[in-house]
Amino acid sequence: MKKILLLLGVICLISSCSMEEDRVKFDIAFLPAVAVEVPEYMQPGQTYDFKIKYNRPTDCYYFDGFYYEPDGNAHIVAVQALVIRDADCKAIDTLVPEEGTFQVTCSPLYTESSYHFKFYKGENTNGDQEFMEVEIPVQQ
Repeated sequence: MKKILLLLGVICLISSCSMEEDRVKFDIAFLPAVAVEVPEYMQPGQTYDFKIKYNRPTDCYYFDGFYYEPDGNAHIVAVQALVIRDADCKAIDTLVPEEGTFQVTCSPLYTESSYHFKFYKGENTNGDQEFMEVEIPVQQ
């Protein structure tokens, strides 16, 4: 009988505690690119560094890599960030953007004459996404 009461007591104790309250809640957001540095040309089989400059609006945004999606002959790239919810965020006022490096490998089997990249640069006043578009020739 004591074991049953002890088991019920432990179950009540565990169920009264919520682990969810201690977890940090966050969202994923895309940060606008303010500038990009890309190679003048690409060659099949080679890997290139693309430098993408961006600004974090508050200190609740943390760089989380890059979103990359081929879209037909275009390649969409966006700076991905984690945003902490329900936090006391402070605005970041800096004149120097942060920079991340994104690597692209030109496929050895690539036969097109160029790569078309679309870097996410935010939304316009109508809420439509805008992109900084760059065409990079491929030298065979």
